[in-house]
Amino acid sequence: MEESSDRLSEQVTISVERMIRFCYVAEMTWEYSVLEPQSSTLETHLTRFGAMVLESAGFLYSLFEKRSDSINLVKIWMAFDNPFKKELEEVARKLEPFQQELKWVRDRLSFHGSLNRVREKEGLDIFNVDSGRAHELVGLVRTVEIMAERMVEWYCENGLKGSVEEREGKRRGFISELKGYQVRRR
Repeated sequence: MEESSDRLSEQVTISVERMIRFCYVAEMTWEYSVLEPQSSTLETHLTRFGAMVLESAGFLYSLFEKRSDSINLVKIWMAFDNPFKKELEEVARKLEPFQQELKWVRDRLSFHGSLNRVREKEGLDIFNVDSGRAHELVGLVRTVEIMAERMVEWYCENGLKGSVEEREGKRRGFISELKGYQVRRR
């Protein structure tokens, strides 16, 4: 992959920013999952937890999207020396069976939306807890979140410009932002 270092740096920076946002969304999903649910007449996808599950799934897809004009962590991070290459390839391999359904969730329920329920339902099998796929997907979301946290920290230490203090400040800021909030019920 022959690209100028400026362009690569921009792609890597953008991928890091997306991973940071994915980590926030995934972390909020876990926080909502452990809260005592209020009695609700809403369907699960309309609750805070359900909304966060859909957003996490859609965001997960966007990190590994295969379009040439989109973020693809494997493609971007394979282009320079870093300790995550094998791990990224393994995660991408495990995500492959979910890719089409994650795309449908992203396109029809998460980011874009759909105009009919039949189209909305396509892709929802990945959330079927009876099939085991939901547990596998949850494990992958958690795996990607943990890996992304480590990748962001590595980038702050090795890829950012600036003094050691500035880079450490960015890293601490990310960790503080990720772990510093607790969901509060009104």
